[in-house]
Amino acid sequence: MDNVDYSGVVKNTLLDPVLDVKNVRTEFRIDNDDTNRVLLPNLRLAGVGVSCAGAPHYNFVAGASGVIKNIFLMDGNVVLDQCRNANGWLAFQNYLGFNDQNASKFGDLQKKVMGYSVQGQLPTNDTPNGNDNDPSSDAIYRLAQGTIPATADSLTSAGYLDLKRVLPMLGSVEALPLSVFNRLRIVIEYESDPNKILGNTANASSTIRAVLSYDEFTDDADKAEATRAFRGAEWDSIEHDLVVVSAGTNGSPAGFNPAVNDSRADQKVSANVKNYRGKYLKKLVVAKNPSLTAVFKNGNQCSPMGAYASITSLNEKINVKINGAPKLPLACDRPNKRLALLADSWGTTNAYPLNADLGSDQAYNILRPFDGASALATQVGVQDYFGIEIQDTVRDMQLEYERTLEGSAGANSESYHSQLNLNMWGLCSKAIVLSSGGYNVVG
Repeated sequence: MDNVDYSGVVKNTLLDPVLDVKNVRTEFRIDNDDTNRVLLPNLRLAGVGVSCAGAPHYNFVAGASGVIKNIFLMDGNVVLDQCRNANGWLAFQNYLGFNDQNASKFGDLQKKVMGYSVQGQLPTNDTPNGNDNDPSSDAIYRLAQGTIPATADSLTSAGYLDLKRVLPMLGSVEALPLSVFNRLRIVIEYESDPNKILGNTANASSTIRAVLSYDEFTDDADKAEATRAFRGAEWDSIEHDLVVVSAGTNGSPAGFNPAVNDSRADQKVSANVKNYRGKYLKKLVVAKNPSLTAVFKNGNQCSPMGAYASITSLNEKINVKINGAPKLPLACDRPNKRLALLADSWGTTNAYPLNADLGSDQAYNILRPFDGASALATQVGVQDYFGIEIQDTVRDMQLEYERTLEGSAGANSESYHSQLNLNMWGLCSKAIVLSSGGYNVVG
């Protein structure tokens, strides 16, 4: 819609949910009245997170938003916009951006631990000591956020979420006239897997009672102008799908034995992806998440990326076919190629050395986990996403994935032959088209 010139007379409301079932579901409702209410689209959630005994931290990359499994923007029973597997999407989105912003601004708001610093080494009397690393070392650190309190519904260390990050329809309009959407609802479904919420799962957690903050016009002339100017909406919706890469077992693939050192076999998967059929798909990101907790967890302690790790496999290759034609002439077969392709399609990444590569030493420790409990190998090859521009209407889509499985009798051997969940999120064109007496959601 066109820019609305309004007087700036707005009021803010902090809305409690009409339904709050701990660890299951929260729902907010905003109904119209005889004044024909008009909201600004800057809806946001405060008090996002959990309470938990034992003072654990949130997962490093998802932060407090790891608690949100699915979220919906609805008008009555009509879904206007949605984001499924929202915590995985936000874990990826948190990886994007600049290091200083993640470390100094968004980290505290979202309770994530992204953004890194290098330990300085001040030479004696400012005189070089002949060390190539002077005046700094190669030890990279993260800044820890506050611990989760045990008090129920405590807002200490709770997170904040701008709903435009998961419901991009809100970013495509300048106002939400309730004469059009007269029974607005925000529905949140919570994550049940503690490995996607907590850094340490020794104790059960309970969701905090979140609060919805929104602004609305109070001036009748502003409301009338905003309502007249509303002509529908067009945006890029977030659509999710999943492909499962099975674990290597004894004899599958042929000749492979996961319990034998250096036993190797190639595994190839070509999967039909159905959720994007009939949609205009602009771009895609694939996260290669391990499903076996032994890959990212030691006892109750999760590694920093935890269940959101997108791990690097051996001799990995990946490509996408759209309507029978491969998007890449050759499969993407190197971690640095994938990182470059990701940056080209999705923008700046908050990467550190070997975050998407195993390196020459698969146990090389480039990061110092602040809790001191994470295994060394879990710090490398854990943010290896595949991102690509599509820009096509999908009639048929194939995801092609290949890796080399390796057996080992040693610790953490499952990393190289366990099941992977290829979670993918794509941006698809969607619209709200006004019609006489109502509207249609198209896309």
